[in-house]
Amino acid sequence: MTTIVSGFLSILNGNRSFDKYLELGIKLLNLNVPKIIFADKLMYDKIKTYENEYTRLILYNATDSYLYPYINDTCLSKFDINTTNPFKDTPDYMFVQCNKTEWMKLAIEMNCFNTNQFIWVDYGIRHLITSDVNFNQYLLNLQNKQHTNVRIGTIWNLNRNYNNNAYKDVMWYFAGSVFGGDKSKLLIFAEKMKSICLQIIAEKQTLMWEVNIWYLIYQENKELFDCYQCNHNDSILDNY
Repeated sequence: MTTIVSGFLSILNGNRSFDKYLELGIKLLNLNVPKIIFADKLMYDKIKTYENEYTRLILYNATDSYLYPYINDTCLSKFDINTTNPFKDTPDYMFVQCNKTEWMKLAIEMNCFNTNQFIWVDYGIRHLITSDVNFNQYLLNLQNKQHTNVRIGTIWNLNRNYNNNAYKDVMWYFAGSVFGGDKSKLLIFAEKMKSICLQIIAEKQTLMWEVNIWYLIYQENKELFDCYQCNHNDSILDNY
């Protein structure tokens, strides 16, 4: 059995509206599979009636994260990324993306459903999938998957240098919306993520997409990962 983990913070961005996230998230909440969902008060108040034997909802506000004290103009004084959507790709957005592994760590520590396997899926991931039928089946299939290491989807060739600046350009070595595996390896991943995020903030006064930081971790810890090919479509869940 596998516990699905997800989280949502109501930051403003140019991706999609709160109501759209609510609609997409409910499709996840309606599934009868073990899941732990972190949500800030605005979302929590909208979905609290969905808590049941399969779903544990955890109230979690931005201020609860270890990253929160650093999301300011002083700590991120050199935040300057190359993006076609500056309204979305803000320090607050990067903060939420980089918090995925921390939510995973908290879910593992709770282990409400007593599982050894955990998988993160983005709260709005339904928008990547072709149909509700496929979405439901993919998530049900996850219950039968067992992975020893951090199972994670890749888009770019991990062995190729695309000459990107890891601190300024988004790098799609990893798809970002899904990762999972054995809880012990996921805890290692979370600790490495926390350490390098704080290091980047301290040394570079910036923060970037979580997928970029995951690739930096991968370069030094390839044995921690079990990678599979996918894209931002059905394959991200179907190939897990």
